[in-house]
Amino acid sequence: MPMTTTLRGLISFWGRRPSSKAWVALPIGYMIVLQVLTGLPKPESLREFDSNEFIIRFSEELFNYPFWLQDLSHLPLFFGLAWLWSWFLGPPSNLATAIANKALLLSLGYGFFNELVQTFIPQRFPSAGDLVMNTCGVVLGIYLHSLLCKIENRRLKIPTDT
Repeated sequence: MPMTTTLRGLISFWGRRPSSKAWVALPIGYMIVLQVLTGLPKPESLREFDSNEFIIRFSEELFNYPFWLQDLSHLPLFFGLAWLWSWFLGPPSNLATAIANKALLLSLGYGFFNELVQTFIPQRFPSAGDLVMNTCGVVLGIYLHSLLCKIENRRLKIPTDT
């Protein structure tokens, strides 16, 4: 019984917009973490700049897995970003509003920005593969969050626009 209550509480929490604007710290904080993870130079560049050993070790760990897996990791990272913005700003109410949805535009825009920034980071470069994974993650995050909201609204019998 307690597990069901906890799960229902989590679904209810993530299925409705937060009541306080202070929750904006969550998606913004996530964007900062995402920028650090995806914008950190390779260890060789950090050594040239005589960076802190902790940062060099962290960079070594980030780049210590296959390149294809690094590309693939963008999908869940940007899924999380889109989910957080959709949760904070509200999901699209129907397909017509999905294209102009603030959470979608903000997340996609950040995905493009994130890749563009890598042009200026030593030994890093923008990647079409990363951009595709960013976009897929964003679309999937918005879609699944919208689906959860519809399910939660039906459970609570809240009318929707669709």
